[in-house]
Amino acid sequence: MSEPNQNPSNFNAQFHEQEIHRGKRYGKKKRSWVSIIIHLIILILTAITGYSMLKQPIFNLAFANKTINFHEIQNFQDTLTKIGNLNINLGNMDDLQKSIDNLIMVFNIFFILCLVSMFITVITIILNRTLLKIFNLFILAAMLLITLYFSYIIHTIAQKISESLKQYYLTVSPDQVINEADAIHNALILLACSIALLFISLFFRNRLARIR
Repeated sequence: MSEPNQNPSNFNAQFHEQEIHRGKRYGKKKRSWVSIIIHLIILILTAITGYSMLKQPIFNLAFANKTINFHEIQNFQDTLTKIGNLNINLGNMDDLQKSIDNLIMVFNIFFILCLVSMFITVITIILNRTLLKIFNLFILAAMLLITLYFSYIIHTIAQKISESLKQYYLTVSPDQVINEADAIHNALILLACSIALLFISLFFRNRLARIR
């Protein structure tokens, strides 16, 4: 049984008349310049935070009108004995040196986290990956908690010195002994701003550019 002959023109027309569905074509991902600018600001703020904690005064010895930075914290008891206006032996304060040692250890952790955060920020500027942003967010949050711990330990040291002065019949409040200086205040403000900016940057991701 022979098949009916089909008109070649009709056979070709069915391919030309039917709608051809094509998938959307995309090119390379388009970088988010807003995210890049935000992370450049975060990088600068983090660097300023680390420099401030390393070089600027961390707390003030209010009773001696002297500021103490990170280098002087490492020899804090020697610093106290060198102050001419303070003729009091604090060598019997067993817990004071322990608190200072803990403070120095946490400072070292803080500086390491600061360097890690700056490195991740640079990588994020290049790649703009959400996972890197979230990881950096946790690091900055840890740095903020450490700064709050600095504030706590400074008040603890001030309390210990204040109590030790009572044996010399001197009643002094902890704030009149030691209080926070610029480095702690700057770190709290800069880290809070960095965390806020990093959270905002989560909404700016690289987008695929459509090819028309």
